[in-house]
Amino acid sequence: MIGLGGGGFNQFFEKAFPGATLESVELDPKVFELAQQYLGFKVTDRDSVKILDGRMFLRHSQTIYDWIILDAFRGGFVPPHLKTVEFYKLAQSHLAPDGLFVANVHTNSSLFASDIRTTRQVFPQLGIFDVAETNNAILVAANFKTPTFEQITARVNDLSFNQVFRRNVDPAAAAKAFHPSAPDLNKDAPILTDDFAPTEFLDAVKTTRPGH
Repeated sequence: MIGLGGGGFNQFFEKAFPGATLESVELDPKVFELAQQYLGFKVTDRDSVKILDGRMFLRHSQTIYDWIILDAFRGGFVPPHLKTVEFYKLAQSHLAPDGLFVANVHTNSSLFASDIRTTRQVFPQLGIFDVAETNNAILVAANFKTPTFEQITARVNDLSFNQVFRRNVDPAAAAKAFHPSAPDLNKDAPILTDDFAPTEFLDAVKTTRPGH
């Protein structure tokens, strides 16, 4: 998990997936301090935190992950070096063959189209969760071609989730909110690279998604 925030996801994750281990990377030590002091977050053997830039952490890590989750907003922006082809290739190199890369993105600017095009340069499948009544969406990129997202969502009711997960998430409703193929909003949107990532400029150009 790149970006700790208040640690709310971590606390849910520990209970929903009791057999799993979560490593979080947070750049700002004050965020880590506040999450522990005011929001009930506690470090455990299964839920650790490193104070470090997420990309630097991955560069030096030898670990292969089932999921890598990016939710690292700073002042309303995800830092540009966490949005490029090179970063996504680095993340992909740390994913298991059936692994998923998940990113929280803004949808109300031209940057969204670049986010989609850039992620597609690296991962075989890219789907999207709509987040109702917000200007956010969750991109889900797969490190595999098969099974397809369509096949996975078709059998969501057969998947095993514990009671904590089901009290907080309705799998059938989540499947309906998931689009197995992220839309091509603008085929001319720039692909973001370490050499060219005008994220602040693109984010300044506000847009409205079709149907929103």
